[in-house]
Amino acid sequence: MRVHAVTFRNQARGVIQLRAGSLEGRGLRFEAGAGHQAPVGVLVEEGTGGGPAPSLILRDSAFVGAYDRAVRARGGATVLLEGVDFQGPRMALSQDGGVAKVERAQVSGGTGTAFSMVEGTLTLVDVRVQGHEYGVTALQTRLSVRGFTSTSASRAGLGLTATTGLLEDVTVKDAGNYGALQLTASDLEVRRFRLEGSREYGVMAVQGRVRLREGVITGVSTEDGIAGDGLHLRQVEADVDTVTVEGAKGTCVLATQRAHAALRNARLSGCGLAALAVDTHATLESRNVDVRDTPGSVLVAIEEGQLHVEDLTAKDARGELVSTDCEGQTRVHLRHIDASTTRGLRSPCVQLDASPRAPTRQP
Repeated sequence: MRVHAVTFRNQARGVIQLRAGSLEGRGLRFEAGAGHQAPVGVLVEEGTGGGPAPSLILRDSAFVGAYDRAVRARGGATVLLEGVDFQGPRMALSQDGGVAKVERAQVSGGTGTAFSMVEGTLTLVDVRVQGHEYGVTALQTRLSVRGFTSTSASRAGLGLTATTGLLEDVTVKDAGNYGALQLTASDLEVRRFRLEGSREYGVMAVQGRVRLREGVITGVSTEDGIAGDGLHLRQVEADVDTVTVEGAKGTCVLATQRAHAALRNARLSGCGLAALAVDTHATLESRNVDVRDTPGSVLVAIEEGQLHVEDLTAKDARGELVSTDCEGQTRVHLRHIDASTTRGLRSPCVQLDASPRAPTRQP
């Protein structure tokens, strides 16, 4: 069925229910009406007849007003939203199972999660979300992102749990105290990301695996301005390459609670408490890291954390080069260090390898 250029207004029990077959709409406008919340704009769910799962395609359409869910899909449905504008629904898309693809969408004015997927496949391409609790949440989902912007989410830009996939060209601005990216027990790669002005965390990764490439994190601070981590890596396998962290009030890169993290080609500046820190049996290996203008310690290792640092440049450091408690198996291994301070190098658990750099090969 095809429906073109129709406006639906003030439907108290929802507008469209699709339980079989396919529906393609273009130029549709859904208006919830003032003074009440409509339960759903379009409901797509598999019927009881055992046939193929229903399919919804909406192009160049709009949902306006206080819908609880603009689009609700369940039971293996397929949903394509292309060029759809959501102004006011609590949630733009809420889907359990099935496949959803959203392209060129804009979302604003809601209070819940803009896009929610549980146990399905979700693709986002050139999507923008203003406000909302989360821009995206996903649970046990296969996720693909190619261009996503979240601004002023009250909790996090993206909250992903037990999810796999590739995220590219992600921007999160002014996220709430769950972090710009909240990644839990997932296996994800994030490329070309920019996270600005987050409260508490830039990236919060707990359990699972994460690979971060070509990212910038700036201005992370708690509401009271005394903490806030750029990368907070907990119980996770993390591989981080080519990132910049600027103005984190807490630690620019923290590995904690048995995390195993590798960091390469990083630029860290304005780190309030520490540039690199490990604690609680975590391990952090870094190479080619440049640290500038850091009020706190450059390196911190406590509570049996292990820190391996090679090719570190630390200029304008106002705190110690190394701060450590040397308890138990706490260790700091240093090689090829160029720093403006040597404070902390004499700690008994700090080992400095003084061997010269290998000569650079000439072409």
